[in-house]
Amino acid sequence: MKKMTLGSQKAVGGAETLRRYVLKIQSIVALIVVLSYTAIINFYFVSGLDEANFQDLHLETNVFAKAYQQDNATILPNSIHFKGYIGWQSLPAEIQETFPSLQEVNDLQMKNVKKGDHNEFVLWPKYVVFVVAQPLNDGNVFYLVRTIDTEHYDDLGTAGISKMFSLTWPLALIFLLVMHAIVQLVLTKVLKPFHQLSTWVDTLTLANVGQDVPSFKFKELNNIAEQQQAALIRISKMLRNEQDFLRHASHELRTPIAVVNSNSELLTRVLNLTTNSDRGHVPVQRIKRAALNMQHMTETLLWLSREDNENLARVNVNIGEMIEYLVEDNQYLLQSKQVEVTLNIQSSSVQTAETPCRLILNNLVRNAFQYTAEGEVVICFAHNKVTIKNVNQKQGDIDYSGSDYGYGLGLRLVDKIVNKMHWLYSNDEIEGGRLVTIRLDEIQ
Repeated sequence: MKKMTLGSQKAVGGAETLRRYVLKIQSIVALIVVLSYTAIINFYFVSGLDEANFQDLHLETNVFAKAYQQDNATILPNSIHFKGYIGWQSLPAEIQETFPSLQEVNDLQMKNVKKGDHNEFVLWPKYVVFVVAQPLNDGNVFYLVRTIDTEHYDDLGTAGISKMFSLTWPLALIFLLVMHAIVQLVLTKVLKPFHQLSTWVDTLTLANVGQDVPSFKFKELNNIAEQQQAALIRISKMLRNEQDFLRHASHELRTPIAVVNSNSELLTRVLNLTTNSDRGHVPVQRIKRAALNMQHMTETLLWLSREDNENLARVNVNIGEMIEYLVEDNQYLLQSKQVEVTLNIQSSSVQTAETPCRLILNNLVRNAFQYTAEGEVVICFAHNKVTIKNVNQKQGDIDYSGSDYGYGLGLRLVDKIVNKMHWLYSNDEIEGGRLVTIRLDEIQ
């Protein structure tokens, strides 16, 4: 299982962009509006024609009713526009079958019927009949009928109506294009501050987080920027508190560690002078080893808390000698264990930062020795690359599935150091143990 790779990778999300989302919604809304208004225009156009015809017939029936009241022999209107009838029986049979409700009329009634081609996308009536029924003073009913057959219209009238309807779709297309252009302009103006906010957030660091927040034109974006700044300020305070704690704690621990080391040396001398038995030397050696571990840990914590890690000097470090020293220093972890340690070390130096290099290798060697009950530890160094493989043959002695195996405090500190130094590092689980690889010449 790989613990760390060089650099950070940004997650590639499949989220839809705001521009595409707005354009999709705008297109759907615009299409619905255009289709709705096209249907409404067609409806009101036909309704307007009906109203115009009814008004014309109404005026004609009023004129005839007044003339008929003065003279019952008034001539019935008869023209290419309409034709008048007195009495239900005088109406053509087709009209009687179409408007049976007009047989008995007590007040003014106006009816119409339309017939068209239902296969057309826009229903346009081909044949229309208008009937106005007006009761007369003598009890009879005057019927005024207008029949419109669009197929009998002259070419000029038909062309005019067709031309009017043919303008509907071009106008709808123009409306769509204009609406799309307006939305594009609005999006350009609105999304520009978003890009500025994104750029500002990318350049925000702990060093410049205290600077004034720039204006992003919109109140909501300014609020987001202020919240982002406040969050980073809180994080910087937490990091400073953590660094201060590590620095102070490490400094405070150095004194008791030095006291333990000096007194353990003194105790060793006293034991050598007073007794020839090794019984007293065992606990003294344990004290020395515990003090040594505490010293390594405090050095690591002190180094991590430093603020000038990026400016560490690169010097020639003999990695082979350093590994041999660290192996000898951690030999106490292999006492009473059947572990074979193999060193395949190339005699060469690496130009790198010495302190983080020693801290990392010490933690890795100690981890390999600690988690090998019986087996072998192979440490190799060649071409500026260190590999440490530990294989434990007594799997019952160590819980490989536990959260501590391969994830102790030492390896967590290694992770932090690697992140700061930008070194190539991997920590993989293999059968019976782990394989750790690190390159010490990849400072960026």
